[in-house]
Amino acid sequence: MSDEEKRPLSQGGGPVRREGDAGGASVLARAFRAADREDPLDTLTHGVHSWPAGMHWAMARTVLEAIAPKRVLDPFCGGGTVLVEARVLGAKSAGVDLNPLSKRVAKVRADARDAVGRSRFLAAAHAVAEASEARVRERVPIRVDLPDRELRWYDVHVLKELGGLREEIRAVPDRDDRVALAVCLSSILVKVSKQRSDTVEVEAKKRIRKGLSTELFLRKAKELAERWAALHQAAEGPPPLLFEGDVRRLPRILGSKRMDLILTSPPYGGTYDYAAHHARRIAFLDLDDRKLRRLEIGARRESRRAGAADAWDREVDEMLEAMRAVLRPHGQIVLLMGDAQLGRERVPAPPQIAYLSQRHGLAVHAVASQRRPDWTGERPREEHLIWLKLA
Repeated sequence: MSDEEKRPLSQGGGPVRREGDAGGASVLARAFRAADREDPLDTLTHGVHSWPAGMHWAMARTVLEAIAPKRVLDPFCGGGTVLVEARVLGAKSAGVDLNPLSKRVAKVRADARDAVGRSRFLAAAHAVAEASEARVRERVPIRVDLPDRELRWYDVHVLKELGGLREEIRAVPDRDDRVALAVCLSSILVKVSKQRSDTVEVEAKKRIRKGLSTELFLRKAKELAERWAALHQAAEGPPPLLFEGDVRRLPRILGSKRMDLILTSPPYGGTYDYAAHHARRIAFLDLDDRKLRRLEIGARRESRRAGAADAWDREVDEMLEAMRAVLRPHGQIVLLMGDAQLGRERVPAPPQIAYLSQRHGLAVHAVASQRRPDWTGERPREEHLIWLKLA
């Protein structure tokens, strides 16, 4: 299987191995079992926009309910799963991510709009869809400004229809509605492109008829409004604070804010190129991902270079140092991590975290591990929940 066809680790079920404190390991094992059992998307707003390699909501909920923190940070917040669950629990939360798309998707998914806000949003979505249908019907000319490397991913009629949707969204007067509608558009881009899937950047044959992009967009907007209604009923806490930035700069990003719990899923070393997962979306929404591509840690594209294992250790060490700096007294960290694959070298996560965390006054409290398939043909890897406390 080629590099382009490698698939990510995924929830695979099976026995859960435990280490450390019995009570803590039991909580972590229960989180794995909850993720095995529950639908990853069909709850609240979690299915509104795909986010490859994100934490399962049931895993986040299990950990949050067990620890019951007042302030939660996810410094790799992605699509906002932890932040949504923190709202449900009633905790204050903050999310940080280098990906510029993250701040937008997490904001929309963690929103809990009331009936008035949902009604206004739906009216805007219908107006955008009607205008797009008219553009398609009347063959209104449009110039879609995209880098040349992006144009090959779309049939011409699809590209024009998407460009029309984007123009209509930009004309919506309310800023929050514009962001939410742009997220709806983002959510369908890979589906109507020639790209096989979010994590497989190769072309596939697809038949996308005229008008389908608009239909999918409006369908997603209606789904979002329904999910917002469910979250409005469930949410006990405030909206999260959201920041675009590097985990290694957490003290500077958060200022004086300190957290009871950091719950997050850092990159799995050498496993993904996270920037590539959202390349279509970032380009179409005209976002700047230069910092993401330059500062992304654990990227697969770097994993075969000389010294990759040392570089990965250094990145994880800097990550832990920054996390430790923003913890409150008695604060805790729970990491969801997979074993790294750096060229031919396999780096198990628990011993790496145990060794590096002690440098920063942290100690492993408990670990739960579950096997995952490895699509590279190597022996199966493991995915781990690692619970750290102040030493």
